[in-house]
Amino acid sequence: MLKNPEAEDNREQAKGTAIRSLQDRYLVTEEQLLGKLFIGYFNNKMAVLVFLIQAHIHNPDSEVISSMCFFLDDLFHHMLADTEQKRYRRVFLWLKRFLQKLPRVRIDQRERAVQYIQDLYAVFGCHLNSSLRGG
Repeated sequence: MLKNPEAEDNREQAKGTAIRSLQDRYLVTEEQLLGKLFIGYFNNKMAVLVFLIQAHIHNPDSEVISSMCFFLDDLFHHMLADTEQKRYRRVFLWLKRFLQKLPRVRIDQRERAVQYIQDLYAVFGCHLNSSLRGG
């Protein structure tokens, strides 16, 4: 039986043993950079969301609330895996309604918002650097 060297190369790449092409190596590096940029973007926006949850008296600006709702929409529609959208749909809807009611929310609602934020960190594979407190 004759060996097909191209078939062997394809099997090696399919197994993930090597990235032979310089273009493929560049794409992996670019993907890692994009991942870091997403994490920075995610953390910055989530920090604003956490501040809003923790501010008991401050009446947030409507533009800030609108911006955070757009962020949540973008996360849900463009960055959340299709397989997770059904599971997290209500979380996103609840957080948007919560934001629109600020600062007139109960302590238990703030605590629930904190739990949902922790869930979002988990589903997007990001690490929350500090512990959140809803009260």
